[in-house]
Amino acid sequence: MKRLSLLAATLAVFSCTLEEEVFSGIERFDYRVVVDGQEYRPVDETETGIMVFVPYGTDMSKVVAKFNDRDVTVTVGGTIQESGVTANDFQDYSKGVNYLIESTDSTSKTLNIKVLDTKLPVLAITTRISGSIMDRKTWREATLRVRAADGRVDKGSFTYIRGRGNWTWEKYPKKPYALKLGKKQELLGMPAHKRWALLALYQGCIGNALAFEATRRAPSLGWAPRGCFVELVLNGKFQGIYYLCEQIKIDRNRVNITSLKETDVNYPEVSGGYLLEYDELYDEDYKFRSSKFSLPVQLKAPNDNVPDAQFNYIKGFINDMEAEIKKIGTSQESHYADYMDIESFAEYWFVLETVNNYEAYKPRSVKMYKGRDGVDSPKGTVCKLKAGPLWDQEWFLVQKQFNSKDMYYYHYLFQDPAFVSMVKSRWPSYRDSILGKGDDPGFLEYLNDIVDLIRHSANRDTQLWDNPNFTLQSETERVMNGFVSKITWMDQQIQNL
Repeated sequence: MKRLSLLAATLAVFSCTLEEEVFSGIERFDYRVVVDGQEYRPVDETETGIMVFVPYGTDMSKVVAKFNDRDVTVTVGGTIQESGVTANDFQDYSKGVNYLIESTDSTSKTLNIKVLDTKLPVLAITTRISGSIMDRKTWREATLRVRAADGRVDKGSFTYIRGRGNWTWEKYPKKPYALKLGKKQELLGMPAHKRWALLALYQGCIGNALAFEATRRAPSLGWAPRGCFVELVLNGKFQGIYYLCEQIKIDRNRVNITSLKETDVNYPEVSGGYLLEYDELYDEDYKFRSSKFSLPVQLKAPNDNVPDAQFNYIKGFINDMEAEIKKIGTSQESHYADYMDIESFAEYWFVLETVNNYEAYKPRSVKMYKGRDGVDSPKGTVCKLKAGPLWDQEWFLVQKQFNSKDMYYYHYLFQDPAFVSMVKSRWPSYRDSILGKGDDPGFLEYLNDIVDLIRHSANRDTQLWDNPNFTLQSETERVMNGFVSKITWMDQQIQNL
């Protein structure tokens, strides 16, 4: 007689290819939830539990499941379960429903099954070594399974996971994570890459998505990280709503500039590309304080075995640029525009003020990049430093004031009539793209779509983490009530510069 062998392994089958089904060759309790004739399979399975996600709006009080019941008896609270017929109440997702499976040879197993409804895709991550992820340095091997919004669950892929963030990692109970896939691959329709970020939406749900969208509406800033709201299951535990997004990396689908090799030590190769981060934490291996503004400049790329020629080149470039900026408003002629892409700095300022990015003022997570001369710029020209992309916008604030107009470089730039003229000339186009013009949806329409998508998951997340300081409704109302008036205020102020 066939013995019951239930969930004898977790999802942690570790190989870089993972061509076969994670549970291949292992007999298991084949559990599926049926909604409107469609079957939804688990996204997460362990020796003691199963987790299934079904479409939002499913009647969670009457959930019907199908399962393999040959040579076994399945009961819930003493009630015999009939596959495809018996309904159970899954309204309390935190407790789930305990299924007792008993075989004819007297072996038995209890499985706690949770069924949750959602509009979002789901990521299920199972680490090779169980337990909490304790730090931001140690990569841990794991398996990643993705349930798409249409209910399809993939076979699983190899990844590494570790903690990420600074304040959010140290202070919040809900932790953010970084992923490094075993190979480049697409995730939820976003271009293939190894590196991804899972942002923990604890004190704000919409900030990063809106900030990235504001960046996309500023043409000279080019790329902004793409992202997708997801539900996360980590080592069998439901973690709530997260924002899966691209990390800022040099790549043809991200910051599209030339990558530096260690051998690129002569001009023009040494001139780029560089991805920089201005950050007061000053915690990268390759960093320097700029000579004129004493700003904490860190190399994000390259950042491993950086030759002296490359480090000295970009340090000299930034210091020379700052020396020219300091000349603005003096009797000396300033050539700062030979170093800076002033269109990008003008539009970056629009975005900073539109979304009130408080991190930039410190500075924290302020990104800038420089491509290779004559390759990422026209032949025979210097590839100038570009501002952006914007990063790290947990809170979306609306305040009728300028917060970054006097921030380091901008304090001087706004003393230059040419820069002020650039700001005035480019503002109307950005304003129209934000407010919406003609058939083009405005920023608030985009916000409405986001809120409609995530409302159920965000409200459940607030309860899950017992978070008294945040609600999606209050966050949304703050933006809805003040955003248009802030743009109108900016319009008046910019014209008076």
